[in-house]
Amino acid sequence: LPAGQPVTIRRAGEEDLEAALAMHSRCSQRTLGSRYHGPVKDADGYLRHLLSPRFGRTLAVESAAGELVALGHLLWDGDETEAALLVEDAWQRRGIGSELLRRLTGMAREAGSESVYAVTQASNTGMVATMRGLGLPLDYQVEEGTLVMTATLTPAAVAPR
Repeated sequence: LPAGQPVTIRRAGEEDLEAALAMHSRCSQRTLGSRYHGPVKDADGYLRHLLSPRFGRTLAVESAAGELVALGHLLWDGDETEAALLVEDAWQRRGIGSELLRRLTGMAREAGSESVYAVTQASNTGMVATMRGLGLPLDYQVEEGTLVMTATLTPAAVAPR
């Protein structure tokens, strides 16, 4: 990370459920609500689905101490691909979400996706900035406070590192 803390980014799977639940317990209600867009009490129930390779791909970020501090999900949604991020509060604003999203869009491109979309609240300035930071053409759709940002993955477009 820019501040010098070492982290490891790796593929995650169902074997990471316990560590992901522990990360959830360290996240604020606001952070969980921004990620899951519903009742925070249901957040833990989504993890088994999100960690299953049947539904997409997940990247995990581990601290030097071996704790999961972030998850990035690439979810197959029919012909479309959704990207979603969760970064533990204490690790936010350090470039982790940007790096995860850059890697997820690369994975989507390799899988043949033409675009990646993220669903968030219009007030989630962190996710909006992260999507903009990709440097890709973006389309915005707003409906009842929910913002869907779609990034076009043109072959010539290369996300900044």
